[in-house]
Amino acid sequence: MKVLFVIPPLPKIVDKKALGSKWPRIGIAYIAGFLREYGITVGILDCKTEKLNIEQAIIKILAFNPDIIGITSFTEEIIETAGLCKAVKKINRNIITIVGGAHASAIPEQMLNEFKDIDIAVYGEGEITLLEIVQLKKFDLINVKGIVYRKNGRIIRNKPRELIKDIDSLPYPAWDLFPLEQYRGRTILSLGEKKHENILELPILSTRGCPYRCNFCFHVYGHTARFRDYKKIVDEIEFNINTYNSTQFFFADGTFGIRKNNVIKLCNEIIKRKLNKKIKWTAPTRADVVTEETLRLMKKAGCLTFAIGVESGDEQILKNSGKNETKEQIRKSVTMAKKVGLPIETSIILGHPNETSESIKNSLDFAKELDIDSHSIPIMIPYPGTKIMQMAEKGEGNYRLLSKDWSKYMKQTGGPLELKNISLNQLRMIQARAYLRYYSQFKKIPYIIKMIPLRKIIIIFINLLKNVASSKK
Repeated sequence: MKVLFVIPPLPKIVDKKALGSKWPRIGIAYIAGFLREYGITVGILDCKTEKLNIEQAIIKILAFNPDIIGITSFTEEIIETAGLCKAVKKINRNIITIVGGAHASAIPEQMLNEFKDIDIAVYGEGEITLLEIVQLKKFDLINVKGIVYRKNGRIIRNKPRELIKDIDSLPYPAWDLFPLEQYRGRTILSLGEKKHENILELPILSTRGCPYRCNFCFHVYGHTARFRDYKKIVDEIEFNINTYNSTQFFFADGTFGIRKNNVIKLCNEIIKRKLNKKIKWTAPTRADVVTEETLRLMKKAGCLTFAIGVESGDEQILKNSGKNETKEQIRKSVTMAKKVGLPIETSIILGHPNETSESIKNSLDFAKELDIDSHSIPIMIPYPGTKIMQMAEKGEGNYRLLSKDWSKYMKQTGGPLELKNISLNQLRMIQARAYLRYYSQFKKIPYIIKMIPLRKIIIIFINLLKNVASSKK
């Protein structure tokens, strides 16, 4: 069988010009690399980066002539994903359409009920599941774990797939199948580079799975953290440098640095091989796992910035969120980062369960107190599979679920959720004012000029002004 993996077209609701950050999807890159090891013909069609609509994508799909289409989809992309599957079925009903990723893993049965042209939903890790499907001699899915599929008009859920214990046994992600040249210069941030047009930033994993259970998160890789060997991570970094001329990386872990010793070994190995002179990288982590020692080593090893989710500046909200962190732990991590001279990025979510105007004020005051260079203020989204969605569906947490139009599930604009005491328009207004107030501080201007391209700054502020205008209607 020939397998074509597809990253769906950009949702119509998103302004293409506003798309400042792009990165290749590591999930399908891993699966494609894994299938290729078994001699299977695979390809990747990246509709987003190639700016293809569904009609243009179909032309390329026809040229590849696949037996299977595998699409990875976040919730906000599922409408485009379903539309692509429908278009595929129109040209050839025999092409098998398989959807994986966060949305499929969270609500596979619901997804198949909602979108009739998707044949199979893969929930959880996809490498072995896809291999088993491709290798079936008779297309009988009854023994394939980790899928939900259609049979004789019924939707059947098979047993879950066991997690891959040795993730170092997987081949490197198949980045060569991506249009990498179109990714150059499209980094998470310019990371202080004045000339970054030729920089290629690739994601890399040091762990799969996140042991924490925040009420707003859903983890495709589960809650059991599985760790890679630090030398093999650095081997992969070297491979990406030598093969793709990639000198910038971001760790796509759920939480980087869960084990302190792993971070120390990893950073020392990067320094030992003198790669810290060649690379820059960033990582998402938690306030309660970093130490002054690890932060110093991270900086020495080429880390240019790291991110922690503050999420709230209200102690009760923090406690209820499932993060199991305190404001004091967050303060301590920020103090340590400033001491070692390592920039830190943070985020605060607006619209937690039972949020009040006072708790939001506490959060924004806390952000000002922390005095972080880069700060994000998203609006709560009830992603499928999260406790937030469960509460929203039941009307708990003072929530009102406004929509299950999946295209609206974008956290920088909000849309599907509001509080009974704070409307969506009010949340958008608070968000816009908070961004403007935070980034219009005189002391933030040098950082903004250094780190964010002018074109992106202009687009961000235009979008904020649009949010303010729409909130007044």
